[in-house]
Amino acid sequence: MVRVFVSMDVENENVSRRILEVQRRMVETGADLKLVDTSILHLTLFFIGEVPETMVNTICERLSQVDGSPVEIELRGIGAFPTVSQPRVVFAKIGKGSGELVERAEQASEALSKIGFRMSEQFHPHLTIARVRSRLNMDRLVLFIRSNGDILIGEALTSRLRLKKSTLTPRGPVYETLWEKID
Repeated sequence: MVRVFVSMDVENENVSRRILEVQRRMVETGADLKLVDTSILHLTLFFIGEVPETMVNTICERLSQVDGSPVEIELRGIGAFPTVSQPRVVFAKIGKGSGELVERAEQASEALSKIGFRMSEQFHPHLTIARVRSRLNMDRLVLFIRSNGDILIGEALTSRLRLKKSTLTPRGPVYETLWEKID
């Protein structure tokens, strides 16, 4: 079995540097956070989950029907799931390019539904930058998120559409690109 998801990666040094600054400032709130390594920043368009390795080629064939060209995005503002007042995941919001990412996610969902995969919830374009581990200093973290709701992080061109394998380790996930859309 392999754990896989569909993504478009953000491989931009300036954006990574700005995310690191935001993460450093978040840590200063004293909140209990697990930061995302900026070397693996990505936009998950469709989380597939655990599948038999023999399914990977079929998944790639279905994804080959999706527009895989890069998308110009603007990262602007910090937000949280499920809500800003009860954050479990802290993310950078997507401004420009959000509509294109929603389209790609819908295309991927439609293509993968033909082989039995369903998107678990409505897609909201975002770039995860931290996960909240406990309620420690939650009030300070919430204030930080609210006061940075419109901070400009930067613009970037995403990678092409990719199918990524995720291996969970004690140090965090390790990602491997299994397939990339080549037009």
